[in-house]
Amino acid sequence: MNESSLYFLWGKEQFLINQQIDKIAAQVREELGEEPEVLYFDTDEMAPHEFREQLEFSPLFNLYRVVVIKRPYWLGKGKKRGNKSEEFIRAVNDYLDSEPQGQTLIFSAEGQEKTNPLVKRFSKEARIIECNSLDAKYMSKWVNDEFAARDRTCTPEVVKRLINSGQDMYYLYNLIEKLCLQIEGRKIDEKDIEAELSIRDEIKVFKLTDALLKRNLSGSLQAFHQLLEQGEHPLLFLIMTARQFASMARVKAYQEQGYNNKKIAEITSMKDFMVRKFIESGRHFSWKEIEACFEQCLDIDFKIKNTSQDAVFLLEGLIIEICTRK
Repeated sequence: MNESSLYFLWGKEQFLINQQIDKIAAQVREELGEEPEVLYFDTDEMAPHEFREQLEFSPLFNLYRVVVIKRPYWLGKGKKRGNKSEEFIRAVNDYLDSEPQGQTLIFSAEGQEKTNPLVKRFSKEARIIECNSLDAKYMSKWVNDEFAARDRTCTPEVVKRLINSGQDMYYLYNLIEKLCLQIEGRKIDEKDIEAELSIRDEIKVFKLTDALLKRNLSGSLQAFHQLLEQGEHPLLFLIMTARQFASMARVKAYQEQGYNNKKIAEITSMKDFMVRKFIESGRHFSWKEIEACFEQCLDIDFKIKNTSQDAVFLLEGLIIEICTRK
C-alpha cells in the first residue's frame, strides 16, 4: 500500500487521534465524491486468521472502506506483545505484500515502538502522524477557537488555567461545552472554572449524559466509547447516569407541583441552566420510563459486580433502551 492509503497514528492524546481519523475519512470522501464505509476492528476480540480475513476487501457494492485498528497490543514492545502477536504481525505483512486496493488502513498506538517489525515497516511505507499533547501556543489557540465556535469568549487567565490543568483534550472539550451552556451574556472568567475543575468525573461524563437525556442514540454511543478510549471504567458512566436521572426526576416532580424555575433552583441548589435542561429533558420521559431506568441501572450494577457478563455490552444495552424506549 502507498502512503496515501496507509497511516500510523501514535501518541497518548486520543482526542487528536480521533480528529486525525475524521480528517482522513473526510479526505477520502472528498476524493471519492461519496461516503466511504468506516470500520473499527478490535483485534482483542478476534483470532489472527479472522483478522486476516476481515482485512480482505471484497465489496458487494464497490464501496470504499476506511479500516481503523486502534491501539492493538501487538504494536508494542516484544515482551508485552503476547503469544499471538507474531501471528497478527504476519497477517498484516501478508496483507500489505498483496498490494491491496480499495481501502485505507489506519493503525494507532500510544507509542512509536521502533523495535516492532510492523512499526519499522510503517516508517517506510505509511504516513506517520504524532498525536501527543499540543504545546502551549497551539493549546492556547485551540481553547480560544473552541470558545469562539460556541460564540463565547474567555479571559486569558481561563486559557492559561485550562492548558495548565493537566487534563486531556476530551476533558477540556467537554468542560468548555459545559461552561458555554452554563454562562451566557458575559466573558467566562477564572472563577467560573475553579469549581468545575474539582469535579472531573462529572465533566468527563457530561457529554454522554446530555446526549442520553436528549435521547440522542448515536451521540450517546459515540460519547460512551470516547469515555472508554480515555480509560474510564463503565461503572463511572452507570453512576453518573443514575445521578443525572435522579436530578431530572427531582426537577420534574417540583415542576409538576407548580414551582417555578427560580424556586426549583433554590430548593435543589442547582444552577439555573441545569434546571432548564432537566425541565426540557423531563418532558421526554414518563414516570414509568424513569422508574424503569432506575431498575435497569440497579440490575446492571449487580451484574457487573457479581457476574462475568461484559460491562460494555450491558451499558450499550442501557443506552439503546433509554434512547429508543417508547
